[in-house]
Amino acid sequence: MKKLLVTIYFLIMAVLYVFVYGSIVLFAGFLIKIFAGEKVSRKFVNGQIKLFGKNSFRWMFSSVIVHGEENIQPSCLVVANHQSLMDIPLILGYVGPMPMVAKKELAKVPGVNWFVKYMGGYFLDRSNPAEGAHILKELIKTLSSGKSLLIFPEGTRSVDGSVGKFKTAIFKIAKKVHVKILPISIWGTIFLVPRRSLFLNPGRVAMLIHPPVNPEDFPNEEELARTIEETVRAGVEKLKQEVI
Repeated sequence: MKKLLVTIYFLIMAVLYVFVYGSIVLFAGFLIKIFAGEKVSRKFVNGQIKLFGKNSFRWMFSSVIVHGEENIQPSCLVVANHQSLMDIPLILGYVGPMPMVAKKELAKVPGVNWFVKYMGGYFLDRSNPAEGAHILKELIKTLSSGKSLLIFPEGTRSVDGSVGKFKTAIFKIAKKVHVKILPISIWGTIFLVPRRSLFLNPGRVAMLIHPPVNPEDFPNEEELARTIEETVRAGVEKLKQEVI
């Protein structure tokens, strides 16, 4: 019964906040842009997105532990392991709003698609290689412009919470654009949204933000990807001991 009530409460709050309040936020941001400028408008809307990320866990009656916040810096490639859909609000809330690569299905969700587009994100159809190649070119533009970018290099969510093999394409871009990489380890979100379950499961989540890594210190993207993967995996193992 508790899980059912939490699930209903979360869904109601998420819909009201994203769809209803989200519409007001974006409209207010538009007005602020007219009267106070783009910078003030962005600061307001990004602040609301960050608040939404943190509130997502409060609505689920779940606690969040964050380590390494001092490592957060502007203009970097944020790379994290992927356990569930709650990884996105976790990073938006505790690291900050930024462009991301989201699965194509989210483009059909009102409210969510507005904010992904507002942040400059992209929707990817994994079954279409041609579209993937196009998005890689767009990611180069995003990182070259000085914006941070969030990506989950495993390419899909983990089945059991373990860290899968990282794809190397995004690391090749990081070396090409000369942008630092911010590795992030996540543990616990897989239990909040269990696979094959209709109910949410309140619990504890932990995130470890590692020190930034300079791609120039590695001879090729394969070695860079392997090092980042090992860093994230070691962080996950450390967080497991804290959360369990």
